[in-house]
Amino acid sequence: MKLRAWAPVFGVALVVGGPATAQEFPDGMYIGVRGIGSFAKLHDVDTNGFTGSRDIQNDTDTVAGVGGMVGYRWQDIPLRTEMEAAYRFRFDFDLQDRGAPAIDYEDNLSTITVLFNALFEWRNQSDFTPFIGGTVGWARHTSDTKRVNIGTQASSSDKFHENNFAWGGMAGLDWHFAQSWSAEVAYRYLDMGEVDAGSFSGGDSVSADHYTTHDVLLSVSFRF
Repeated sequence: MKLRAWAPVFGVALVVGGPATAQEFPDGMYIGVRGIGSFAKLHDVDTNGFTGSRDIQNDTDTVAGVGGMVGYRWQDIPLRTEMEAAYRFRFDFDLQDRGAPAIDYEDNLSTITVLFNALFEWRNQSDFTPFIGGTVGWARHTSDTKRVNIGTQASSSDKFHENNFAWGGMAGLDWHFAQSWSAEVAYRYLDMGEVDAGSFSGGDSVSADHYTTHDVLLSVSFRF
């Protein structure tokens, strides 16, 4: 998209907030919205009750998410703290039991996160503020699994929820493009703990020790 297509958006922001400078940009509370794009992976997949060898067909996927945050930019120390809530859309996790009977598992994995971010800023005289920080919080995974007997095509669906501790680290750049507005781009590594699809009707089960993501975060925030 050509740059001039974004001019009306930035023009509205400048009219509302006025030109930004490092001195004018306020400390204090802010709210924002965040888009998430990530490369995700399940590590150390564990299966029980399989009658044959397992075939992991997909344990990596690209995942998108949306979220919002409420934060505070401290005046006396170069620190921002924020609470972030987000929803990540489905991760397609597929594997098969090659035994007799052969069973196919198709797990659509979605996640709700509530995270606390602490971000240390390199404040300067420009409108661009680099930062680095850490993340801790809670992740709730929902495994919606379709289990199919490949021979008979008989199928069943199971849904299972798993709560986990989440942690990670992030780094990025905040752009104060208007007095009360900023845009942010950041990278974050996030470990959202164990994934469990529960136990199925045949006594079989599927789980993974770690669900990790490499996130690209795009955010826009308004400061009061």
